[in-house]
Parts: sequence; C-alpha cells; structure tokens
Amino acid sequence: MLRVISVLLGLIFLTNISYASDSRQFQLDEIEVSSSLIKEEQSTPNMTLIIPELLLQGIGSTLDSALLRQAGIDVQRIQEVGSALDDEAIKIRGFGSNRIMLTINGRTLNAPGTAGGYFIDWSATPLYNIERIEVIKGVSDPRYGNVLGGVINLVTKQPSTKPQLETQVMAGSFNTKTVSFLHSYKPNRFEYSISGGFSETNGYLYNGNFRIKDLNIYAGYDLPWDAKLKTDLQFISSKKGFIVSNRVSKDYDSTQYNSPKNPKYPASDGEYMFGGMGAYPEPGSWWQKEKVYFNISYEQAFKNSTASIRYWQNYGDREAYNTRASLNRVFHKKFYDDRSYGTDISYNLLLPDHDIKAGIEYKKFKDKGDRNYPDDFRAAFTNENYVYSWTWGMYVMDDINVGKDILLTPGIRFISFDGRPGPSGIAEGIKDISMNGVVPSLKITYLPDKNTTIYGSIARALRMPTIPEYYWHFSSDAGVDTSNLTFKKEDGLMLQAGFKTELPTKTRLEASLYYYRIKDYIHFDLINFVSYNIERANIYGLEIEMSQQLGKGFSIFGNYTFQKSKTKGDPFVSEFLASQDRDFDKIPNLPEHKINLGIQYKGTRKEKIALFMRYVSNQDVIYNNNTLFNTDLRVRKQDAYLCSDLEASYPVTKTVDITLFVRNIFNNTYQERLGYPSAGRNLGAGIRAVF
Repeated sequence: MLRVISVLLGLIFLTNISYASDSRQFQLDEIEVSSSLIKEEQSTPNMTLIIPELLLQGIGSTLDSALLRQAGIDVQRIQEVGSALDDEAIKIRGFGSNRIMLTINGRTLNAPGTAGGYFIDWSATPLYNIERIEVIKGVSDPRYGNVLGGVINLVTKQPSTKPQLETQVMAGSFNTKTVSFLHSYKPNRFEYSISGGFSETNGYLYNGNFRIKDLNIYAGYDLPWDAKLKTDLQFISSKKGFIVSNRVSKDYDSTQYNSPKNPKYPASDGEYMFGGMGAYPEPGSWWQKEKVYFNISYEQAFKNSTASIRYWQNYGDREAYNTRASLNRVFHKKFYDDRSYGTDISYNLLLPDHDIKAGIEYKKFKDKGDRNYPDDFRAAFTNENYVYSWTWGMYVMDDINVGKDILLTPGIRFISFDGRPGPSGIAEGIKDISMNGVVPSLKITYLPDKNTTIYGSIARALRMPTIPEYYWHFSSDAGVDTSNLTFKKEDGLMLQAGFKTELPTKTRLEASLYYYRIKDYIHFDLINFVSYNIERANIYGLEIEMSQQLGKGFSIFGNYTFQKSKTKGDPFVSEFLASQDRDFDKIPNLPEHKINLGIQYKGTRKEKIALFMRYVSNQDVIYNNNTLFNTDLRVRKQDAYLCSDLEASYPVTKTVDITLFVRNIFNNTYQERLGYPSAGRNLGAGIRAVF
C-alpha cells in the first residue's frame, strides 16, 4: 500500500518540456483549441477529450462505438449495433454502468428502469450534434457524486452567427442505413439548433435487428442583464430485436456448442428479456422504447462570479413482446420505465488566487410500474411503481494558486441516498433504506506552462447503491435471498496521478496511474438477480498514450492499458461457482492488457486514410452456459483478439466529402463478450455535406 502511494505521489515531481501553441494533438489529428478548453483540460487533468474527428466510422455510430479506441475503457458489446443494455457493455477502469454517470452538457442521462435496471442507453445515444465527448476517469472531483468509474459528458455544438446546415447519409453491411442532419443559427440574442437522425440495421446475430429515431431541439436567449436562458428537448425512439440463442447445444464443452441451429446466422448465445417476459426470447421478440429528455436552465454573470440553476425531467416508456412458441403463449407488456426529475444550483467565484465552486443538487429516480396488453396470455394486471430513490448532495471546492504554477484543490461533498418501495415494491417486501456520507478530496496540479499538466489526487471512494442494486438485494424474486445480509454503501480510497505534455516535436504524451481500494464493494449480478456486498475489491492500473505528427501528412498514435483486480470475501463464488473454480478472486471480464494503434495520411486537400489496430488480451469470465439461475457457474477463459480497421474520407468539394470504412479487415473471428461472436469483415460508405 505504501509503495503504491509513494509511486503515485512521485509522479507529481516529473520534469517536463514546454511547447507553446494553441493547437493540441488528439490521437491522429492536430486540432486548434480555445483558451477556455485548454484551461478546462488543466483544471480537470484526468479528463480525456474525444472530438468528432476521432469518432469511429462503422455500422454502429452511437456512443459505445465512440469509446472503442480510448485507453482505460473496455467495450464489451453483444453486437456492434443495438445490443441490450447491461452493466458490462462499457466499463471505465473496470467499473460498469452502475458506477458511471452519463450527462449531456452536465445534465444526468442515467435512467432507473423498472425494477430491473438503471441502464445507460449506450446504443441509443446518437452523436449527430456533439462537439466533443469529455471522459473523466476515476472521479476525484466533488462536483460529481456517487461515481467511481467516471463521468461521460456530451457537449453539444453551439450555434454561431452564421446559419449552418449539416447532413450525412451512410449505408453499410447488414442492410445498415443512417441519415442525420443538424441546423443551427444565432441571428441576434436568440439562438437555436435542431438535429435528428434515423438509423436501422438487420444486425448479424439471430433476430438482432435495430432501429432508432432521434430529434433534439435547443433554444437559448441572451438577456440584457448578462444572463442567459436555455432549454432543450430530446426525443428518442428505438426498437430492437432480442438476440435469440442459436446453438445446437448450450454446453460450452459440447462439440455442438459452435453449431448454429439456424445456419443463416453464426452460433451465439441469446439475450434475456427481464421483467416477466418469458426470459428467453423467441424469433420475432422485440422491445420498443420512447424517451423524452427536457432541460431548462438560467445562467447569470456577475462582476467576478457566475451562478446557474437548472431543472430537468425524464419520461421513458418501453413496450416489450415475446412468445413461447412451444407453449402457444404471448408475453406483451408496457413498462413505464422512467419518471425521474432533478434540479441543481451552482455558483463560481473568481478571486485573484482562488477559483471557488459550490453547488447543491437534488434528484429523484423513479418508475411508474407496468401493465400487460390484451393479447398477453396472463390475466389483465396493472402494477404501480416498484422502487424510487431520492439523492441529494452539496459540495464546495477551491482551486488555490500556490505561486505561479501550482494549483491546490481541496474539496468536500455531502451525499445522501434514500430508497423507498412503491406500492408494488411493498407487496414484494422491499425495505426502506437510508445512507449518507462525506467525501473529502485533494488534488495537486503542477502547471509549468499551458501545454504541460502534472497531477496527483486522493479522495474517499464512497458510493451509494443504484435503484436495481437496492431492489434486487431485497426482492423475493432474486435467485438467492440476500435480504437477510447487511447491505452497505461502498467505501474506500481512490489514488491517481499522471501527466500530459506537448513536446516541440509535435508529440503528445499522456500517462496515468491509479489504485482503488474499495470496502463493501456492491456486486450486482443480472444472471442470478442478486445484489450484495463483497468484503473488499482492489483495482489498479496504468494508462499510457502517445501521438505524433510525422510530417508530409503522416501521423501516428498508440495507447496501452494495464489493469488488474483482486477481491476478498465474495459470497457469490461459494454460492454459485462450481467447486473447482471457488478460488476465483478477481472482478470478471477485465482484460489485463489492451493496445490501440493508428496511422493516418492527410493530404493537402484534407483527404485522409487511416489504419487502426486493436488488441485485447484474454480475460476470465464467469459463464452460465446461457442458462438463467445456473448455480454451477464456471470460470472460462475468453480468448485474446486482434482486429484491424480502415477509414478514409475525400473532400469532393469545399462543402461535401465522402467517407469509407472497412471493419475487421482480415475477417478475424473474435468476441467482445463471451458467447456472442463479433461481426466478420463489414464495410460501408457515406456522404457528408456542410453548408
């Protein structure tokens, strides 16, 4: 422990080489950045910026694809488009969705779901109007609460005084089609933007079709007294088919395991349909979700300070359909997934040697129950909401200038969580639960020049449970009754340090080292529907990234991630794993090594061609043979894989360019998630116009 702390703190005293420029090298592209963005990078040094130039081109054009080539992030989708939402699809430093906060312009997008999930809609988060994605890994900033993995913030494009119109059309393998548009304008004090799109695909796994429609409307007004009023409304409608099990035998050790029942599709596991939907989907099963996000805010500037207040509200419904053909039964339900809302107030005071930030926020996450349709085989029923939670917090922090180039940032946050059962939860015996705590943090940042940042931080790792963790701990429907076990908040220590620098040779270097020691780690298992505390979990790792302009239009980048974990006192292992695997003592689905490499040529007309490679080492997976409530689980070794992609673009005119991509060039067989083969070689092309 002391050795780890000394290494982390030692990074604070690394030497540096300065490089004066207002440009930044982000992987393969050199981008001009504003002074405000440079300051933002320095004040939040553990933040990674993903700009549109870095977004992956492919049949998947949503948020999960955008994160694929980033250090410290694991992307483990069931398929590249429309995969179901669960805790394992995206992980930051080994932490899944229940420890990640997704926001758009700072406003929460996490949804509670009905009894079964909070879920982040990775595959239903389009990027049509996104200026950049900010990924804050290992949060030690008091502005964010109840988060250990990180924060992903989507920053939208802002209107300018010149009207802008952008359209894009793409077609690819598996009958994939995408159309999107963005229009924005700020003629005077008033500004607005409207964006939207449509995408659909047949997918490549059995019954894996997917469709999404999206519309976003934003309006803002500059008031005469140095204030601004902003509001936006986003509507998302998505329909996905649930992947059907396509194996002659589900037994991993059987010779028929890799033999498909339906030869039109590769052999694969199936998804699960939770919430009384027959669990195992049949061909033709689907769900359709509709979501509305509303946000309104008021910002006021004073002489040396700013203040803002915001209110947001979510509205989400889900219709699900499944059959059990052999039993001549139809499952058809309506879930009123999301009726959440919240508000926050923040204040920022700028003094000669201090930048003081303070705020308070309140969130209520809740569902509104469910009901069945007349064609459902069961008698008509309507259930009221299952569980809801109140969370509120307040924080204060101060960036203190110590001399010319050292920034000391102490901070503190108070977090409160109250979980309550609704009428349906009371009927199931769900109990009230209340937790709270104080999170102190300290960050030291060394800023020798505007192009170099060296930092170290320490913070309490405190996290309250999410709604599904709370629900399934007490629910009588769980695979094992855990309601008699103590249910505690996570607590521990987060240490991290790192540096970023731009060298005179147009080289960007980044490195970060982290160590998390978490007591009462909450394990949430959607296979066996259990939620409980593991006595202790340690996660540690190293991330390194380099990018380089080579001259004559060429540039390269590479990043490397090393990560490991160790657990102690995990009752799930003795309860569910086969006897020969009960020495398992780590967090599953965590590859130890990951490498991303890329090389690009950019010509004088801004034509580009880039080649990428991604390597992921093997990993230990707890596998259930695609069978729910399997109490004889095995630890399996998921094979390492190597995948290569090609992307190109060519400007036909000043306003129109064409794009081309080839994914998995060498048609390698691999899996991001055990049981679900990834797509073979696939390709597509698009046209983009900006006026």
